[in-house]
Amino acid sequence: MKYESKKLKSSIRVALAAAVTALPMTAFAAEGAAMDSYDLDTVEVVGQRPVSQPVETVEEPAEETPNVYAGGQVSNTVTLGALGEKKALDVPFNIVGYTEEQIKNTQVSLLADLLANDPSISNQTLSGVSSAWNVRGFKAQQQDVQLNGLYGVAPRFYGGTESAERVDILKGPAVLLSGIAPNGSIGGVVNYVTKRAPATPLNRVTMSYGDGGIFTQQVDIGRRTADGKAGVRVNVLNRNGDSSFDEHNRTNSLAIGADYQGERYRIGFDYGLVYNKVEDQQYQVTVGNKQAAGTTLRKAWGSMPSLPHGTKFGAYGGYRSVHEHYGMISGEYDFSKDWTGFLKFGMRATKMEYLYNNFQITNTAGRVSARYQYNNQLNKTDSVEAGVRGKLHTGDLEHELTVSANRIHYARYMSQIPISTATTNLWNIRLQMPNNPYGWSEELNDENTLTSIGISDIISTKDGRWQAILGGRQQYVKVDTYKHAGVEKSRDSNYRKSVFTPAFALLYKPQQNVSVYANYMQGLDAGDAVVTETGASNYGEAFAPFKTTQYEIGVKYDFGQWATTFSAFDLKSPTLIADASNHYTPSGEVRHRGLEWNFFGEPVKGTRLLGGLMLLDAKYTKSKGGAYDGNRVPATSRWSGVLGLEHDLKSVPGLTFTTRLTYNSSAYINEANDFSIKPWTTWDLGARYKFNAGSTPMTVRMDVYNVTNRNYWRALINNGVFLGKERTFMLSVTADF
Repeated sequence: MKYESKKLKSSIRVALAAAVTALPMTAFAAEGAAMDSYDLDTVEVVGQRPVSQPVETVEEPAEETPNVYAGGQVSNTVTLGALGEKKALDVPFNIVGYTEEQIKNTQVSLLADLLANDPSISNQTLSGVSSAWNVRGFKAQQQDVQLNGLYGVAPRFYGGTESAERVDILKGPAVLLSGIAPNGSIGGVVNYVTKRAPATPLNRVTMSYGDGGIFTQQVDIGRRTADGKAGVRVNVLNRNGDSSFDEHNRTNSLAIGADYQGERYRIGFDYGLVYNKVEDQQYQVTVGNKQAAGTTLRKAWGSMPSLPHGTKFGAYGGYRSVHEHYGMISGEYDFSKDWTGFLKFGMRATKMEYLYNNFQITNTAGRVSARYQYNNQLNKTDSVEAGVRGKLHTGDLEHELTVSANRIHYARYMSQIPISTATTNLWNIRLQMPNNPYGWSEELNDENTLTSIGISDIISTKDGRWQAILGGRQQYVKVDTYKHAGVEKSRDSNYRKSVFTPAFALLYKPQQNVSVYANYMQGLDAGDAVVTETGASNYGEAFAPFKTTQYEIGVKYDFGQWATTFSAFDLKSPTLIADASNHYTPSGEVRHRGLEWNFFGEPVKGTRLLGGLMLLDAKYTKSKGGAYDGNRVPATSRWSGVLGLEHDLKSVPGLTFTTRLTYNSSAYINEANDFSIKPWTTWDLGARYKFNAGSTPMTVRMDVYNVTNRNYWRALINNGVFLGKERTFMLSVTADF
């Protein structure tokens, strides 16, 4: 054991030194061996060959093959919060896990762009300073991304993908599995699974250029000890340049992932450091306001006029700088063959400074009001989860019991101050950030503690054909906000609330490769607050937790080389509605009802598919005085679809062509449905070529996004729209030394 420890420490020192200096990545000596496994249970799988058999690749570096579906784009294994790792086919939820291979091959640098591969998710990202998306029509954001199944630890503002080995997306609310999302995302759960060292030594360097003029260098190093039990993976990224939005983006990140596999225990460790600064950031356009003049403007225009690509709505001289530190340790210990205890603990500290403007059109002549603001904040979070899961038998039934408790505590020290206002015209925009008279200030703005205890039982028949999940979670919410001079319209408020959320799910497998399922799940918003509408008379007020309920049925079919999921869902949730005096209360209700179809795999050798279709009927079922009853929820399209296709050219080994189509039908931007965004479709084309340069495996990737240079707008909430990206390209070269 001493020898292993010394060798691991030596490997870590070597890897860190190479990563931090980013010197030429020549391979350094280390022997790899297949990882020993501690097999607690033997499971015999019979029937059709699973999709997840090893995928053949061309000239790939020697490393272990992940447990993926045919084609390598989607993982066979997903994380279900406290319930642990499960096979995707064997869980009664609509969940998909995108692999590291998919991240590399699509050259996505932001999480929101990766999630856009799913038709149930629409990108709500505004620019380089924003990372948000809708899941089944409900807004989610970077602040609610899990790190290895734990809320509150992943970077709060930075949504990079460079350290992800897999990204899981569970569609629909899931308080039972993970507890409450700290920032109120209720439409789904996004889990970021960090990279671990492969069985064989890894020395990978990637350089890319594109999205305007951004140059990125990434170093990825992995080592395991000779017995395969301990490993370390280090990722270093540097990014610098001007994007297609005419923003200057600079990013430096370091991510370290280590693990140790013992005979009865497993330990994981993650540490990350991010510096991200975006200057001259792009911004959204707000069409009118909540008053009568805003309604007159929107009704007169009906939809957004066409503006040239690259039109700038953010003032030059603005910026947002972010420093994020995060760390996490996790462990499992096997008390016996059937019982395992687990513990996760993480912390994050985020420092952010933001000088920005809003951009609001005020009349039909295109007059624009711009408001300049300064914001700084320090966000500190600690998060912990502990529990035990195990198996027992009652007659012919097998039970997998899980009992877990978690706690998230975060405090935000913030200053948010208006600087000045300016006017311009939509047809001749001239905005320059004024001098900022304010400096850094730290005053406690709000403090939140979310604590819960959950229990669940997965009941299975002896033949594995039937499975039922019964459970619930008692959630305790404590919120305190503080009034101080540094935040406009700030107020003192607090509440304490305890809520119980039950959950039920059922799965039936008529065949080994077919699953039919149904579930009843609930989600909680920790207490929505009036924060996006600064003109509200009760701006800053927070409300007690909202409860969202979901009914879902679905079927999953594994055809052997490709798989598909079809589901139908119905969600109801309270929502904030403004009255005539622009005072918001949780008096509204929305119902999101829809059908989803997803497919992925390699139906023909060398041809891979990934995509799907969603039909969404998202409406207001309750509103003050019935004013919006029957209206469509803002920023939701009735139809959305994604079709991704890859084809390996047999006549040129290693050459692959790719294409993707993304479609969104029309959408409204507010509750009144008096202004809409037209349907839009984008088309992407790409190619990659894998070859050996001597003994070094190389991959060249080239992608062109929005090939037709489609000029389109995306719908946001609160009368917001955002101009889509013009045609861009990305070129990268990866070498495995």
